[in-house]
Amino acid sequence: MEELFQKLYHENSEVVEEALGEIGRVGKGNQDAMKALQEFLRRERRMTLRILATQTIAKVKKISHASTGGFSKPSIFQCPGAEKIKRVEIIDVRCPFCEQMGTASVAGFENEYACESCGEKVERELPESCIEKCPVGSECVGKERYQKYMKGRSDTTL
Repeated sequence: MEELFQKLYHENSEVVEEALGEIGRVGKGNQDAMKALQEFLRRERRMTLRILATQTIAKVKKISHASTGGFSKPSIFQCPGAEKIKRVEIIDVRCPFCEQMGTASVAGFENEYACESCGEKVERELPESCIEKCPVGSECVGKERYQKYMKGRSDTTL
């Protein structure tokens, strides 16, 4: 393996590509391979090799399909549903109390907001999200946001 790691820094990109391919094939679950690839990404400037190294990391990374107890928090790039819940959106709304049009700034986990004209609390329907079914959903968005989202979902589905 050490010989392959040294080839990562070869001037000839074909040699580097071959080394990356071989590491991807034989390095599954190998922590040293993962560290070597991450260090390679920090140093390498050739974009095609950086892309190939990223793909190789995905191959080397040990993916566990264990029981719920074995799940871990997905990275930001693996869980777009959680990011949608965290993101704050500015939406156009009509207040059901004062009938005024306005905007509201609400996070994806909030089911209510205050009308900017009259100050009344207005409820909105929260769309279904993957965090409802995910065994680590509360870890992705945080326990407080998760509880608020779940309460909002139950309030709007009644």
